[in-house]
Amino acid sequence: MKASCFLISFLFLFSSCLGPVSQLYPEDESERPVIIYVTSHGWHVGIVTETALVEPWLPTIEQLPGTRYLEFGWGDAGYYPHPDPGLAELLNAALWPTPSVVHIAGFDVPVSSKFPNSKIVRIQISEKGMEKLAEFLASRIKTDDNNNAVYVTDGLYGDSLFLEAYGLYYVPNTSNLWTARALRKAGLPVTPIYAITEGNLIYQARQTGELIQ
Repeated sequence: MKASCFLISFLFLFSSCLGPVSQLYPEDESERPVIIYVTSHGWHVGIVTETALVEPWLPTIEQLPGTRYLEFGWGDAGYYPHPDPGLAELLNAALWPTPSVVHIAGFDVPVSSKFPNSKIVRIQISEKGMEKLAEFLASRIKTDDNNNAVYVTDGLYGDSLFLEAYGLYYVPNTSNLWTARALRKAGLPVTPIYAITEGNLIYQARQTGELIQ
């Protein structure tokens, strides 16, 4: 009997969608003045926010771009920064728990202009939700004893860089799940366990946001 109850509870938990956190994501859109973006570049996804909204929470990053926007992404430390990853890097990232990195890219142009070939979802969140999102993004960056971010290498495009990150990368703990967790921290009705694929993550983001590209 106890086993049956546990199984029912387990199935209910993982078959239900999480609702919004009302204190962070109020129903009234006017109470959600902060704009963020979810960007999908195929294999990797990320979150874009204005620099001023996240910088106060970040550790010291000497190479941090002095730009209006910052895009944050997370992924495998071997595959993500590799200029031309092959099958070996892909399999290593997918099959074994491996160290991770955070990718930060800075730019000043509109998001759709910066990423003309990517899917972009525009989302409105509250100021409190933005604080929780900023705290999550900052907490994923590994630091030394002096609270300095640990630089790895230059980034993939424009003014960008890779930093050492907390957490191990493996399937299904990918950039999709990481981004979904970040959105959930901001109070959005996003269920991270469902965001195994890029398609599901974008689908969930669209339920509360607008696909602008």
